[in-house]
Amino acid sequence: VQMLSNVELAPWAIIIVDTWMWTPYVMLICLAGLRSIPEYIYEAAEVDRASNWRQFWSITLPMALPFIMLAVLFRGIENFKMFDMVNLLTGGGPGSTTEVASITLKRQAFESWRTGYSSAFAIILFVAVFGLANIYVKALNKVKQR
Repeated sequence: VQMLSNVELAPWAIIIVDTWMWTPYVMLICLAGLRSIPEYIYEAAEVDRASNWRQFWSITLPMALPFIMLAVLFRGIENFKMFDMVNLLTGGGPGSTTEVASITLKRQAFESWRTGYSSAFAIILFVAVFGLANIYVKALNKVKQR
């Protein structure tokens, strides 16, 4: 496909496919968060004559924020595992336009046979993902405690 071999269009093709794949999942998580907000809170806000804008900022967003953060966490972790989609669509090309960390890791390990480098790269990548996820979960717990 010509779009996948164009340097300017290949990243957009990856973005479009990724968005198409993951938008329903993220929307289900957000919908679950919105459905978990009790109706009586909105009724009390209407009695207090809170505007729709005030209800959104004071009720909806704070109570749905843990679910939104969870969806962002899942997507962030998934972005580190984009090997399958990128490898199938473009193989990391044209050039290295759509190359992600996992493609680099595969190329270093199995094409250049730099096993030491690729092992170190994999461990550093794991530590980075684990550290970022840990920081994010701690922030999520702080939001839940509010």
